[in-house]
Amino acid sequence: MNIKKRDYDVENGIFFVSDVNGGRPPYPVTNERVQWTSSCINVHCMHEIDGTVTFTLAPFEDIAVPCELIFDGTVETPSRELMISSVETIPLLKTEVPESVTRIRIWTNHPKWPDKVVVGWG
Repeated sequence: MNIKKRDYDVENGIFFVSDVNGGRPPYPVTNERVQWTSSCINVHCMHEIDGTVTFTLAPFEDIAVPCELIFDGTVETPSRELMISSVETIPLLKTEVPESVTRIRIWTNHPKWPDKVVVGWG
């Protein structure tokens, strides 16, 4: 199993899923739960003043889907390393992926301010 977990106080209540070398984030940032470009996914979650968010990053086959699916798409991963990062581009979790374009699914436990986020790849 290749499951990675981390608890983190998320500044501004926003995190990103992209290649480890970054991507082009959606602009402008809106109040939508999820926004994306071909190289970066932006997701809203619980703000740091309200508590800690638990992130899980794992291949699809290792995930027991606990929450609501909010995203199913792809992101460019030219370095073949995927990361979840903060708005300051601090890597929260990283993993190697086999392709230069990776299918991503994201599940959350709350419709607006989740404190549990699962990112599945593959």
